[in-house]
Amino acid sequence: MKKKKYVLTNNQKKLVEKNLSVVHWVILQNIHIHESIYGLGYDDLYQEGCIWLCHAAVTYEEKYALFSTYAKTVVRNGLFSYCRQLYAKEQHSSHLSLSEYEEYIPDAPVMSAATDTVERQISLLETLDLLETSKRSYQGVARLGIEALELQIKGLSISDIAKLYDVPPSHVGAWISRSAQKLKKDKDFLSGIL
Repeated sequence: MKKKKYVLTNNQKKLVEKNLSVVHWVILQNIHIHESIYGLGYDDLYQEGCIWLCHAAVTYEEKYALFSTYAKTVVRNGLFSYCRQLYAKEQHSSHLSLSEYEEYIPDAPVMSAATDTVERQISLLETLDLLETSKRSYQGVARLGIEALELQIKGLSISDIAKLYDVPPSHVGAWISRSAQKLKKDKDFLSGIL
């Protein structure tokens, strides 16, 4: 894929320079860095994130949001796309490795487990992002259920979540059930998972 070149105005350049930290924080909060996988090291991700930050500066309209808020979304989505492209390339690559007799073995499974992990990580991050966006539309028990779902995806058990909220585990289960009922009827949420 050919990279798009951006010609930035002076104001756009200043926006990018002031907000370089957005790229750093998006990487740390949303992407699992794999220094051993080509393209998923911090430097590669940061470079790609900076390209998306420039894209954000070019497409930014001040009347809709703060630049840092807009840039965070653009950079995060751009990095997700970048990771997906790396994964897709990996799926169509052939690998060679040496046997113990120093013969080349085609299609050796060198990175399949690592890229599967990357795909799973991207899927989890997208799900968390979708739940976070949906949560804004709900209040009360449904909102608590979405928060509990987010915590479950992050690895907490229902008992752990109950301790955080200082309630019995049965309450957390009820919250999750309530939010699941609401989300099954939420057209915006459903369109995000298809």
